[in-house]
Amino acid sequence: MMYQYGIRNSSLNMDWQEALATAGRIGFDGVELVLREEDRLNWLLSEAGKTEIQTWVQTSGAEACTISFALFREYKGAQEDQDVRDRVVDLIKRAIQACKGMGGVGILLPFFDRENIDISPRETELLIADLKRCAPLAEDLGIQVALETSFTSGLLKQICDGVGSERVGVYQDLANALGYGHDSVEMLTELPKETLLIHLKDTRRSDLGEGDVDFPACREAIDQIGYEGWLIFETPGGDDPVAAGKKNLAFARDMFG
Repeated sequence: MMYQYGIRNSSLNMDWQEALATAGRIGFDGVELVLREEDRLNWLLSEAGKTEIQTWVQTSGAEACTISFALFREYKGAQEDQDVRDRVVDLIKRAIQACKGMGGVGILLPFFDRENIDISPRETELLIADLKRCAPLAEDLGIQVALETSFTSGLLKQICDGVGSERVGVYQDLANALGYGHDSVEMLTELPKETLLIHLKDTRRSDLGEGDVDFPACREAIDQIGYEGWLIFETPGGDDPVAAGKKNLAFARDMFG
């Protein structure tokens, strides 16, 4: 299998420009940009923003591969408010456009519920309806919209089937799966076509291979489902994020090729 390795700018403890330059220098193929402010989304959509980030990419040699769209957190718990739903759907559509403009492949939508793990049938119905509103643009622009959640594989499959778009799926996180009581390998093998992106991370905020994730078993599962795409590090930067990035990249190349 062929993979591209990316790292979140927060894992390098750096803002976007510095993270792209550093990631390219130490051997990563791309950077996942953590996007928390609407002002930065507006900048990404502007001609000036598109030009500047393309310059950063060309200079660094690392792609701006994905957006971790933290603004989606506004959605959780507010689904019965139509104004909030409409606003968040609009934000997602704008993030899809921004991702296309920067040359990326997908956006991460975070939805975690520590208390319940899954969401209610009513929340599921609304989430499917709202993702359906985003799917045509994702399909038109070729951008993946991937949920990273606490949900069980059964609920994630229900959501993906309900939306019915190959561009809307799941962002797997090998460590989060364990943290929410799931099995990392089963989450992969039970969602083969739904898996659009993968985070490499270990438990206890440790470097890769030093926590509880069974990486050899996960590697076999990733091979089994035929995944070929980005493996994106959500690893701790620690006191020396460049050294940590190099160490984790060496581990991943040895493990995944």
